Amino acid sequence: MAKKKLPKTLALLDEDMCTGCEACMTVCPVDCISIVPGPRHENVFQVCTIDLPRCIGCTLCHQVCPWDCITMIPTDQFLQNEHTLPQLQ
Repeated sequence: MAKKKLPKTLALLDEDMCTGCEACMTVCPVDCISIVPGPRHENVFQVCTIDLPRCIGCTLCHQVCPWDCITMIPTDQFLQNEHTLPQLQ
């Protein structure tokens, strides 16, 4: 089976800044954004997370995030970083 071609950029979400407002979820054309328990106070506070293998790099989530917690990063940088590479597998 052939590997999926990766987009030129991928969305990196800073969960520490995310408020869980779900603005990004409403615009994602591939439904790769979901809600998860937050890093702090997980019983009360939820944040969004991005399923990077499904991300198509469309930038819509980045454009609508009112808190600027989504950054579009060149895919090459994801592949070279030991912390982000596992998220693509």
